[in-house]
Amino acid sequence: MKNFVTSERSIFEMEKSTEPAIRVKDGSVVKIKTKDHFNGQIHAKQLHYGELDWKQFSPTTGPIYIEEARPGDLLAITIEKIELLGTEVFLLNGPNIGITDDLLTSNSTRCYKVENNQIIYSEDIHIPIKKTIGLLKTEELNPSKVPTKNGGLLDSSEITEGATIFLPVEKYGASLHVGNVRATTGFGKITATSAEAPAEVTLRLQILKNRTAPTPTIIHDHNLICLASDITIEKATQKTMHNMITLLTESDKMTTEDALFLISLQADFQVCKLCKPNITTSIKLPLDYFPEMPFL
Repeated sequence: MKNFVTSERSIFEMEKSTEPAIRVKDGSVVKIKTKDHFNGQIHAKQLHYGELDWKQFSPTTGPIYIEEARPGDLLAITIEKIELLGTEVFLLNGPNIGITDDLLTSNSTRCYKVENNQIIYSEDIHIPIKKTIGLLKTEELNPSKVPTKNGGLLDSSEITEGATIFLPVEKYGASLHVGNVRATTGFGKITATSAEAPAEVTLRLQILKNRTAPTPTIIHDHNLICLASDITIEKATQKTMHNMITLLTESDKMTTEDALFLISLQADFQVCKLCKPNITTSIKLPLDYFPEMPFL
């Protein structure tokens, strides 16, 4: 494939991004290699926690510049394929990380084998793989290290093969960053990491001209999923609900009251990430319930 970005184009601070790793046209398909969350530092079952360089955590590949993207547009990112590279996944945990409080008395890392599309947790426990992209983000005018409407470390299980995620364009070219691929992500991501792995992802990038919408938003398996982040579950959920109501009431066919009753009756709620500093939640509804197809 012509549009290919190697993991050597990784950076560790998106807000200080350099020149684009690649420039592509609207509608292009791009293959992107990403490093694992720890930048390859975990390589054995009991690597000492203190040996890790935290400044190397969460490398992202990019930025990817889409030539037709202008401020005020939306970027639609369709995940065509996620391929794990290697045969192991890596995890890290410790006291007071996420919501673990003092359940753990010391820091620890783990390395598990991947065989036959499963994580070999033990002889008796084999965990099915559901590959996800933990981080997708377009660059914003006011950089933030926590998830925003431009995306970030969202940790939604819906950001997987076949899904399309919509993010705003605030800078010319959009400047998309990709990273933190996981073999699977447990409910709520209660700890610092999940099943981290290097990967190659294939994305189709399309620009929706002069469109605004509450973001990040995902369309997957004929469902629409709104996401939002904040310092508490309640605040994150309020944002998520407001985003869903905005999409349901875009036309004059559904009132705010109608939208609230529909959400109460049918919406699926999920905590995507409980790890500090911000919590991410999502609300999901079937696309059939929308008076008009969103984003068109």
